[in-house]
Amino acid sequence: MSDPAVLEIVQMEDGEVILRTAESEGEPLLSIRISDEAADLLRDNRFEVAREMIDHAITRTRLWDGEEDEDEQSEGIVH
Repeated sequence: MSDPAVLEIVQMEDGEVILRTAESEGEPLLSIRISDEAADLLRDNRFEVAREMIDHAITRTRLWDGEEDEDEQSEGIVH
């Protein structure tokens, strides 16, 4: 069994927030771009909002386990 990957959340210079493996500088596993309009509303909370979104993706949906959350099985769910 391979060692688990160490993941890091990074805010890029352009404001995009990415999730990547700590040992990789390549393409991110996930990226979140928040529009300028939304960024204005969020003020200094852009990173925290993106971090919460990533946390939800990893913990609630078990994204990395390959299992689908029962609440997320129906198509077309919009939050």
